[in-house]
Amino acid sequence: MNKLWTVFWYELTTQLKRRGYWVGTLGLPLSLFVFAFGYNFLAGAAAPDPQEVVRQFDFRGIQRAGIVDYSGAFRKVPESLASRITLYDDEQQARADVRSGKIDALYVVAEDWAETGDVRLHTPNVALDRITSAPLEQLFYETVVEDVEPRLLRRLSRPVNLELFNLSRTSRDGTQATNEDADFILVYVFTIVFLLGLFVSSGYLMQGVIEEKENKAIEVLISSVRPLELLGGKILAYGTQGLLAIVLWVGLGLLALNTAVQLPAFQTATALLNIQVPYERLPIMLAYFVLAYFTFAAIYGAIGALSSSLTDGSQYIFVFVLPSVIPLYLFGIFLQTPNATLPTILSILPLSGPISMLIRITIVEVPVLEIVLSLGMQVIGLIGAVWLAARLFRVQTLLSGQTPKWRDLPKLLRG
Repeated sequence: MNKLWTVFWYELTTQLKRRGYWVGTLGLPLSLFVFAFGYNFLAGAAAPDPQEVVRQFDFRGIQRAGIVDYSGAFRKVPESLASRITLYDDEQQARADVRSGKIDALYVVAEDWAETGDVRLHTPNVALDRITSAPLEQLFYETVVEDVEPRLLRRLSRPVNLELFNLSRTSRDGTQATNEDADFILVYVFTIVFLLGLFVSSGYLMQGVIEEKENKAIEVLISSVRPLELLGGKILAYGTQGLLAIVLWVGLGLLALNTAVQLPAFQTATALLNIQVPYERLPIMLAYFVLAYFTFAAIYGAIGALSSSLTDGSQYIFVFVLPSVIPLYLFGIFLQTPNATLPTILSILPLSGPISMLIRITIVEVPVLEIVLSLGMQVIGLIGAVWLAARLFRVQTLLSGQTPKWRDLPKLLRG
């Protein structure tokens, strides 16, 4: 047992000394801070004076536009747009200028435009960058409604700030509904962080075992350390550094979120403002990560023992990884009906349970009995994975130097 801790300490200190580990661990949350402050700075620098212009449209590929107005709404072009927009009385002349290239696009405003909003667009050829109503909209905001108070005009340009709440996902006590956009961001981020911490750490473990087999270092190691002590030490070491990475990602990520929502540029990002982090459920998430990590670490370690190269190992990984990411393919179902039959079943099964339950407890109240049953199944899956790894992670397997065929696996399991 002492040798297990020796392996653990050696592997842990070796990983923590790697510059790439800290770059990957700290680089992600720090980039969030850079993005938040950078976006706030750029948004502030690019923001126009609300008293001068309410809404600035992007003309895209149109350098100069022509307008034929049969409605009588546009009687003049302000000086600010005189170099970009020309009013025509004769539609035929305007079309001729389009063909000759004097103007890039022609907007013909219908006589009943005030009631229908109908406008015909003429271009010299089919160009997606010229299919835009921006020139006419810009003219509308600077002429037709030029005397309207800027505050009211901004509200006219965006009369509704829509937030979607799903009443079918009201909490168990019926006190609150859930915000769709905020839930999607929170669940998506938590799931990605969970997957990165889980599979990256386990992948490093498998890679380390395979590399030790390839360079014959495994032959020296098992001369002084039992295979199971070697496997156990590696699992604990990589699990510790993976857990450390997740704690830093989540902690610094939440700090970045709290910082961002205080900045002026994010005050209109309603999805971010409505995010409610379920702090009380973080211990449950941590329990799922620990159980899931040890389960997959044992599986990855066994695969490393069976494989003679990373290419061979990736073929075995697919069998175990695919069931675990099924919830991602059914992401929409989980968001809409997280307590339905299918999400419930997937959250109880060992391989798909961690991500499934992570999604569910992030956005809805899950019955305690289901959580207990799910954690129990995760423990059973962990025991099965450790038993499998113990049967395969043995001297004859590590020293064989060959990838066993599928028909050989039963013999290895029977010893």
